[in-house]
Amino acid sequence: MNPKQLVPLVVLGACAAGWAQPALEPLWSIAPGTTLATGVTLGGAGSNTERGLAYNPFTGHVLVVSRNESTKIIVLDGATGSYVGTMDVTGVSGGTFALNMIDVAENGQIYAANLTTSSSTSPFKVYQWASEAAAPVLVYSGDPGGGTYRFGDSFRVRSGSVMVEVIAGAGGTAANFDNILAHIPSFDDGATFDPDDVKGIPITGIGDGDMRLGLSFGPEFTIYADQNNTLRYIAYDPFAGTGSLLESYTLVSGAGTTGPNAYHHASKLFASLTFRGTAGEQRVNLYDATQFVNGGSVDPIDFEALPTQNANANGVGNLDFSPDGSMLFVVSPNNGIMAFKVIPEPAPLALLALGGLALWLQRRC
Repeated sequence: MNPKQLVPLVVLGACAAGWAQPALEPLWSIAPGTTLATGVTLGGAGSNTERGLAYNPFTGHVLVVSRNESTKIIVLDGATGSYVGTMDVTGVSGGTFALNMIDVAENGQIYAANLTTSSSTSPFKVYQWASEAAAPVLVYSGDPGGGTYRFGDSFRVRSGSVMVEVIAGAGGTAANFDNILAHIPSFDDGATFDPDDVKGIPITGIGDGDMRLGLSFGPEFTIYADQNNTLRYIAYDPFAGTGSLLESYTLVSGAGTTGPNAYHHASKLFASLTFRGTAGEQRVNLYDATQFVNGGSVDPIDFEALPTQNANANGVGNLDFSPDGSMLFVVSPNNGIMAFKVIPEPAPLALLALGGLALWLQRRC
């Protein structure tokens, strides 16, 4: 065999291994400190001003909450990262941060929340936009936990046939009992949120603040809560106001500590952002959620290092998949905004063709 003929076989074997599962491919990124337009500059290293992000499939835009220079929602082209404009934030006020997190429901409505570190004295607020061109409407202001809680680091919204659900995980000081899931429902497609329907749902089996950094809807009435490399799979009953831990998994991070997350239902892919309190490697990890079984340790199936490696001491940020699962969008405070293609697992026929090519090359040697 000619030694040169070994090269195609080795490369082909490596490609086959890489193609055997979904993978991330960088699409675009915007560095911290980048000026997008007059008065629209991302915060630099140490600013911690960009934490909330959502993808709007109705426009193909990425929505990013920023507190740099002033409170704003930046609108970017999801395919290129190009600056599109900003949304109306007239009347948005109150809280430790007037806006912090954002999400888009399946019905096209946009929701964003403030950050409060003391919900009994400074209410948790949720705003709604009918579209990116609309003015905000305050749809909830109150204390969903019935105590002194921190709300607004984790925040998700979804709409279905029964109700629009807004959820947020509690955090706070060690003196508080912080395993509270704030559940804020609407039974008329998000037009009104009756305070009488709002519940602070205690989750049994978890510790204080275990839902604070990362929160995603799972199947039916379940959530994935990710904090400090431990992923908790939780069931809740929004009508009875009860919830409990189903199972916990250890996420192997590779670099940094896992926290903010996103789950894609159709593909069963789970993404997690790692963070560090000091400068050092941080990653976006991609996991196969079908491997979340029996409380085990789970390795990522792929990862991409952040383009910059500035400290994210607060462990915050957010991720969002496009509805078809082909793209993943990420914001990491002090490290900018990123977009990735999600390369799917190849179809069996493609793998069969690849195997046939390998066999043909081997016979040629």
